Amino acid sequence: MLYESVAFMKTVGTLGERGVIRVIDGIVKSEATVGIGDDCAAIDLGDRYLLVTTDMMVTKTHIPKGMGPYDVGWALVAVNLSDIAAMGGKPLGVVTAIGITKGHPIEFLEQMVDGMNDCAIRFGTSIVGGDTKEHEDLILCGTAVGEVSKTGILLRKGARPGDLIAVTGALGKAGSGFYSLKRGLGLKDAEDRLKRPWPRVKEGMVLSASGVVTSCMDISDGLSSSIFELSRNSGMTHEIDYVKIPKAPEVEMAFHDLERQKDLVLNFGDDFELLLTIKREHEQDLPALAEKMGCPLTVIGKVTSGEENILVDNGKREKLENLGYEHFRARKY
Repeated sequence: MLYESVAFMKTVGTLGERGVIRVIDGIVKSEATVGIGDDCAAIDLGDRYLLVTTDMMVTKTHIPKGMGPYDVGWALVAVNLSDIAAMGGKPLGVVTAIGITKGHPIEFLEQMVDGMNDCAIRFGTSIVGGDTKEHEDLILCGTAVGEVSKTGILLRKGARPGDLIAVTGALGKAGSGFYSLKRGLGLKDAEDRLKRPWPRVKEGMVLSASGVVTSCMDISDGLSSSIFELSRNSGMTHEIDYVKIPKAPEVEMAFHDLERQKDLVLNFGDDFELLLTIKREHEQDLPALAEKMGCPLTVIGKVTSGEENILVDNGKREKLENLGYEHFRARKY
């Protein structure tokens, strides 16, 4: 029956990435405590969980103009470590698989591996192995392994009505970097953030130990998309106040038009900040948590039990549209 339904739909493009994942989840019988659908799989090791995640990079969809080989290597490791961070985990190691053409200069390979190595070391882990294959294009795959206590694991499910919604850092910086590279705006810090994502590993471990987080994920495909993922996993709805969202200063430099700024902040993604929900009774603990993390932690809304996710913008309430990036669907940028 499952095969027939997929065949009727013709292509994976009719489903989008999340639909494809649900098809796979309907076939695979996983014995992991946390399986397909969260930032990492979690395997029971008795007193704690082993976290495992994997992510790919291909030239067409992941390597924008201006991204050098060092940046590519850094980003491959960073996006995998971001998944470990989203679960509150401590990284234990990274393996990478490299598909590369015979014509790539050896200097390209060396610089790319330097980026992988430096990123792993910067966030307290190392490259422990991998594989190389000849390919007609550059295609990369990273797999990160981590660990987290059973009481400290952060999941996409768990939010309850009244919980506060918060984000680390500021949003829109990576998207501003994308447009800066595209239009030659010279926003170097934003360009660097796009090319070299900064996984919130320390922040995730602090949040894990705090005991106040009810759900969490990283923002890779845009805030709106991430809100919908938390909503789908918890069965709750979310209300976001746009004015409260911390915005990178480069957003105004990338676009003067307020609607374009709004779209950038809500939908572009690639910031790899953490989106989380927190028990309301612990709101007074947030400044101390932010200080311990060494990173801003801003409340941007609340969890509700309504019928749809809501965006409030200067008092105006509207349905929050799920317009983040999704593979197998056309990118609008």
